[in-house]
Amino acid sequence: MAANTRADARCFTKRPSVVLPDRNRVLANVTNGASGRAIAEALLDGRIEEARAMLARDPRLMDTVVTHDPRMPEAPAGQYGDLLTLAVSRCDGEAVAMLLAAGMPPDGVKRGNALALAVLADTPELAERLFGAGASPDPQKQGDEDAMRSAIAFSHAGAVMTLLRHGADPRWQDAFGIDRVRLALDAEQADIAELLVEKGGTLWSVASDGSMAVHELLGQPTVFGSAEMKAARARLIERAKASGLPWPPPDRATVKQMVAAGTWPTAAMASEGMTVSASVLEAIRGAD
Repeated sequence: MAANTRADARCFTKRPSVVLPDRNRVLANVTNGASGRAIAEALLDGRIEEARAMLARDPRLMDTVVTHDPRMPEAPAGQYGDLLTLAVSRCDGEAVAMLLAAGMPPDGVKRGNALALAVLADTPELAERLFGAGASPDPQKQGDEDAMRSAIAFSHAGAVMTLLRHGADPRWQDAFGIDRVRLALDAEQADIAELLVEKGGTLWSVASDGSMAVHELLGQPTVFGSAEMKAARARLIERAKASGLPWPPPDRATVKQMVAAGTWPTAAMASEGMTVSASVLEAIRGAD
């Protein structure tokens, strides 16, 4: 997510690479015309009472969001957000509270956008405010922004714990069958992968290409090789070996063939944590 001004972003000091909404790009691309620009600017300046008064006069301004040219594959860096996201980007708990009290959905207008940013803050305070108002820990289940992916991408184990504590599904997987544990191990975040497994995630969820998170334990990390990460990785390997499932696991092609043939997972394998979703099973069988 280039910043508005990092001085305003006083709660994002531990992760300076987080891209915050860019003031110029936000104000040039918000909806609701001049009124939308005015309320976005008020929030970016911390003029909370002015923003409150604008919403009282015209509640439709709550729907103000940042847009981008749909012909572009993605928005320019920093060109994103809704009013709730802008408040979070300034670490402005008072503005967040004002918006929620004025009727802002706790998931925001761009669902999950504010939470995906809030979990990257130095403390969980902003995320806890959103959860306290009823924000979903899994907005991606409705096709919206994925806060857990954001936390894993920035190696933020604390954010992962916050999301899990509020009910995030440690086994959720995308359309390709890539689940949370696999996502963490792909990013070489063995500590996060271990946390997810301890909270109900599995090393044995089969993706549509026959791969599983456990396959990532067969190689060696190339970037994150600290003693802590190596220890977490070693514990995961011991957990995999003790599961009663094949170790080392067969290669991806073999797993895919076994699943397609209906011989994997057996009932015993399923009881030990091997899973194949209906959509993955359909994709594997359709590819053969």
